Amino acid sequence: MELNEIEVVSGRRAREPLPSDLVAVMAMLALALAFILVMPLADLPLRAPIGLVLVLVLPGYSLVSALFPRGDGLNRTFRALLSIVSSLILALIVGLVLNFSPWGLKLGPIVASLAITTISFVFLAHLRRLQLPAEDRFGTGFDWDYRSFFTYRDPILPASMIVVAEMLIFRGHLEAGMVVHGTNLLALVLSSAYVADRTHQALMLLPLFRLLNAAIPIFFQLTLYSYALVYAPMFIPIYLILKNSSFSRDEIGITFRNFWKYLPLAVAVGLLLGFGEYKVISPEMLLPEINVKTVIQLSLIMIFFVGVVEEFIFRSVLQTALVDWAGSAKGLVAASLLFGFMHSGYGLYTEIAYVSAAGLVFGIFFMKTKSLPLVSFLHGVTNISLFLIVPSLLK
Repeated sequence: MELNEIEVVSGRRAREPLPSDLVAVMAMLALALAFILVMPLADLPLRAPIGLVLVLVLPGYSLVSALFPRGDGLNRTFRALLSIVSSLILALIVGLVLNFSPWGLKLGPIVASLAITTISFVFLAHLRRLQLPAEDRFGTGFDWDYRSFFTYRDPILPASMIVVAEMLIFRGHLEAGMVVHGTNLLALVLSSAYVADRTHQALMLLPLFRLLNAAIPIFFQLTLYSYALVYAPMFIPIYLILKNSSFSRDEIGITFRNFWKYLPLAVAVGLLLGFGEYKVISPEMLLPEINVKTVIQLSLIMIFFVGVVEEFIFRSVLQTALVDWAGSAKGLVAASLLFGFMHSGYGLYTEIAYVSAAGLVFGIFFMKTKSLPLVSFLHGVTNISLFLIVPSLLK
């Protein structure tokens, strides 16, 4: 091989990305730093287990990876045990050095020292693997497109962050949940500049909606007009999506073609779904008194605000994008699960499960009829049954 050929090969190797296992180490390190040092994440119960990963796994694994870059050097079990032992030794060394340093044994210097140690060994391990032929390098046996994952080209990460944020809200960590939602929304906006994917537009609507209604009190303190105030701002992003024409009229379901045909079934199903959800959360009636005016107001808000906005977000846009990305069954289930998790504010696992099941019903209706007006009406009847009909009958 000539000298210029060697230089070309070396240049290609130098530009090779980090292996998947070392990328996972760096990702876990970033996660640990966030949950240990950044408020309000540092107040969460996850701080302790994630901190243990930083102390007991990451430094040792990166050191072992640097010492044994070959795949045939150690078996996986011994490599894992050696990683834990090495992490403990490195933690003791860091503690001894800091104890006699001006910084002392404080949280910040300890975390920084472990992070610097881990990063140094990660890049040393990468360099040592590059010196070996590809077939001789250590590999974990799994390969994933982490570039697409971390650059938000793959919708799994932003969807997962929505679930994480909602579960934080579910556990009462509202501020932390808002931080995750805000970070996720910012990442989606930035990634949309170079990712021409409709799924990103769809997923943006969920954290945006949660951030808009974060200031609204819990369910039992809501008034009827609170729903109008919460849902009205969402017509702005809905208008922008319609103007952008990334979704066709047929995909969104702007048609009354099957409306009258399925209207009786929608009414019956909506009444049953409302009765079932009432058994789960048993809300009070939203109306202080029942008369023609208040019933009309409730019906208009539940159909034209709640029904239209939620069904546009979860069925017309999100379900359409996910079906296009993952297929009919997976897209339907994924959209329904996200619909359920977005009801985490009630603080009930049964409500998340029930609303996810209701989302499947709404989604099947939409797939069958391709009519946004119909599923919006179905959703509205469900809420009318939940907030008015069932409570008044059982009162």
